[in-house]
Amino acid sequence: MYNQVARKAIMMASAVAMLASCSKGTDSFSLLKDGADYKQQAVFIPKKIDILWVIDNSGSMETSQNNLASNFQSFINRFNQYNYDFHMAVTTTDAWEKQFDSSSVKARIRDGAKLETAPNTYVTTSSGVFVMDKQTANLSNVFSTNIKQGTLGNGDERAFESFKQALLEPFNSNFRREEAFLAVIIVSDEEDFSGSSQSAFEDASKNYTVQSYVDFLDSFTNAATNGKNYSVNVISVPDSACKTQLSTDGFQRKISTRLPQLADLTGGVKGSLCSNFGDTLELISDSIIQLSAVFKLSREPQVDTIKVTVDGVAVSNDVNNGWTYNASDLTITFHGTSVPGANANIQIDYYPKSIKL
Repeated sequence: MYNQVARKAIMMASAVAMLASCSKGTDSFSLLKDGADYKQQAVFIPKKIDILWVIDNSGSMETSQNNLASNFQSFINRFNQYNYDFHMAVTTTDAWEKQFDSSSVKARIRDGAKLETAPNTYVTTSSGVFVMDKQTANLSNVFSTNIKQGTLGNGDERAFESFKQALLEPFNSNFRREEAFLAVIIVSDEEDFSGSSQSAFEDASKNYTVQSYVDFLDSFTNAATNGKNYSVNVISVPDSACKTQLSTDGFQRKISTRLPQLADLTGGVKGSLCSNFGDTLELISDSIIQLSAVFKLSREPQVDTIKVTVDGVAVSNDVNNGWTYNASDLTITFHGTSVPGANANIQIDYYPKSIKL
């Protein structure tokens, strides 16, 4: 009797084992490796960058505009090196006037022709190129012409409201691409006076808050869906020493607090009009490329299992010349020499932190 019971028990155990092994493919759960080939499936593809220059065109800016033009190669070199698809256009710090006059042409990123404007408004001369890109012939010369916006503009500089009105102007719709990283670069030797009144110059009580322009850019770039994909960079007067250095030509400059505050809030670069323009422009271009080289993972990873390759070559976890992971938004960011080219094949493999049924 004992032997029969034992034999039945062994047979039942064997059957259970066989069933367990046979059903593993359909009924079991396991930690499965997730992979994402971002060349095909990226939430954010770092192939397109839209760059809007906001140039102070008041009476004191001739030297700074010339410095921008002569150091342009320091800015554009990395974009050419990585073969980035960029749009680049120029507006001025008096484009804000469209807020109070819907017929104003100053909110147009108009690099395509000379504009016939109403009496007492500034006439913008241009190169004949509306939006510059990597296909633009003689790009350096075109940029030099477009960036030199003259010195007859409104002395009531409102850089923030100017880029807002320029971006909202329907005429400029072919500049902005929804999927592109948006980089705003403000060059001014004054404070920003963007406000609710046409006579808000130097009246801080009428200024719109700096945060309101962060909110605008979040909305304009659809950050809630796309993630943060913009930055505001500034080249301004950061301190009294720079103010004194620049003001020997008879024009008085102002130390800006609002411009660098917006740069800080958006992850942009803060540069000085008194520093080497080539170095500053190189810092800005590197920052734009780095901020645009961000990839969002579909699931929370086990961080120590993340493996990154670019064109089949392993990239290390390194804040200077590698990649880093941001747990707050599940993103991988590339840095320094590891920033991939626009057409690179980027593979990110990892084990998810949660169990996949």
